Amino acid sequence: METIIVSSFFLLCVIYEFMTGNYRKGILNVTDLKMAAICAVGITLIQRPIVMVMIFTIAGVFLAPYQGVLAHLEQEYFWWSLLAFVMLEEYFHGLGHWLAHSRTPKLKILRPLHKIFRTAHRPHHLIGNDDEKAQMTVGQTFVEGWMYWFVMPNVWFSFIALYLGLAEIFIYGVIIKGLWALHVHTNWHYDLYLLNHSNPLVRKIFHGLAHVFTFPTTHHHHHSRGPNSAKNLHNFLSLYDWLIYRTLKIETEAPKRYGWRQKEQEKNSAFYRFTRTYDQ
Repeated sequence: METIIVSSFFLLCVIYEFMTGNYRKGILNVTDLKMAAICAVGITLIQRPIVMVMIFTIAGVFLAPYQGVLAHLEQEYFWWSLLAFVMLEEYFHGLGHWLAHSRTPKLKILRPLHKIFRTAHRPHHLIGNDDEKAQMTVGQTFVEGWMYWFVMPNVWFSFIALYLGLAEIFIYGVIIKGLWALHVHTNWHYDLYLLNHSNPLVRKIFHGLAHVFTFPTTHHHHHSRGPNSAKNLHNFLSLYDWLIYRTLKIETEAPKRYGWRQKEQEKNSAFYRFTRTYDQ
């Protein structure tokens, strides 16, 4: 069910972007389109099923006595359980995302894992032809290297919660997070209207909301070229950027340039982007 709902919203976003000219020549290149197609098929038909089987197998070894132990929470405390699931899933997502953007650890034992995170996440920031024409598109939501979904802690948390009996919570949580992630990657800037509203009360209220929830332009700055590309790590709750990582950056205008500088192979090969495991 969650796949159908999230996929339907994704298609609506694609239609919106197409109708508003977000796929004009130069905004994306052929490699971007190929990468989006590879990643969409990969996460739906290959990576996510394999990760689920892998996590369930490991859980069956170490957590077998606890399988389904949390199922009663859905009946007794559904909304509180859903809130806890979403907040924890978002926290773990931010933790993995922070690691992908963090500096090389001082401890040598952590450096190989750090490089895997950085390399797997790098394709998410490659857009267009390395010029000023690139724009954000909804397809960038799930564009990552193939290892990303295997190492992200929020993915492990979600499937372990499912194993422990939170089936309905898992479905609703994935839908909420999936829809919001698509929405902040779509080429929308409605939040700029509210952040720059002529009424100071509207500006202040929305500025306060932007400290709790992530809105499109805020996350678009994470995809910009410049210091903001290490800011706004969370797709859903900017609360963590604000209070934990100190990476919240609320801007009142759209980014001037999107995407990181690309290597020659990255410009011309989606296969290279997708399969690169350990960048030097």
